Amino acid sequence: MPIESAYAPITVPPVDVYTFLFDRSDRDYPDDHAIFVDVTAQKQDSILDVRDAAERFGHGIQQQWDWQKGDVLALFTPNSTDVAPVTFGTLWAGGVVCPFNNLYRVGELVSQLKSSQAKALITHVACLQVAREAALLAGLPLDRVLLVGPRDLKGVFRHFSDVQPSTTDVKRVAINPQEDLAYLVYSSGTTGSPKGVMLTHENIVANMLQWATVDADQMHWSRDRTIGFLPMYHIYGIAVLLLQAVYKGVTIYVMQRFELEQFYRTIQEQQITFAFVVPPVVLALAKHPLVDRYNLSSLRMMHSSAAPLTADLAQLVHKRLIVPIKQGYGLSEASPGVASQVRTLLPTSPPPPRPSH
Repeated sequence: MPIESAYAPITVPPVDVYTFLFDRSDRDYPDDHAIFVDVTAQKQDSILDVRDAAERFGHGIQQQWDWQKGDVLALFTPNSTDVAPVTFGTLWAGGVVCPFNNLYRVGELVSQLKSSQAKALITHVACLQVAREAALLAGLPLDRVLLVGPRDLKGVFRHFSDVQPSTTDVKRVAINPQEDLAYLVYSSGTTGSPKGVMLTHENIVANMLQWATVDADQMHWSRDRTIGFLPMYHIYGIAVLLLQAVYKGVTIYVMQRFELEQFYRTIQEQQITFAFVVPPVVLALAKHPLVDRYNLSSLRMMHSSAAPLTADLAQLVHKRLIVPIKQGYGLSEASPGVASQVRTLLPTSPPPPRPSH
């Protein structure tokens, strides 16, 4: 028998992801509000910064590479605030974003470059040697390999921001949200090699609205800050560190990779209030002695996904930090959220003052 949701039905607008996020009329946070902050460089980007860089990149690949709707751009990089403009610029140009695990070896990357039929590869200096070898073996021209994050000191590979349009007469292609892909994400699956999961614009927009409905009162841009260590190649990280970040405007402090002490230090220094985590991190919060060296009292909620969280572990971390933790379930094929525990978060005291940058 059908099971009715406790929430009112949502209406999914017939628009692509870029339009949904950047051309909306109901955004309640200001243009200059920081959405992404690089923890190491302390570089911050507002929605206007992201939009402007994204549109320049989208224009640039259309003009310089004759980018067509449906062309696939592969991402092979650790976390970087530059992932946002590259992602949204690709979507602006009608492309499909295809993120890969940045720890892949050459053979694994070659396999997925061929499988995805990627027309370009965005990487990072930390991954450049593997990316270069894989591109050559996959038949991808090296001038289609670009960098995010730090520049190539040897000057061989261009930075993504160097791909600029020479004119502004390029028009956006028309997107059919029900049919055209926004993402091609590779899921580990249960057997065999990773498999590409095709996610349409409508899939992504619908799930953003579902998530926003369930979590409507749990985070707000004016009071909350979260920490971004989840890998941006994983659908969990994509959903909460890129898509929901722009939609809700909650500032994300982006870590290049997970490092335990940096994680604790960032929570303390930046007064992080909400953390998206995974069970191994919950275990560290519950048991690691380093926790006692830091003030994590700004945390008021954690959300764990990507693997099952046991009740015992949830109780352990709550006992140590006095922070509630809830659990969600999703999968790549669902774009990704399926179910989430619900908890009303109504602050009983004013939020801590925002740190200056």
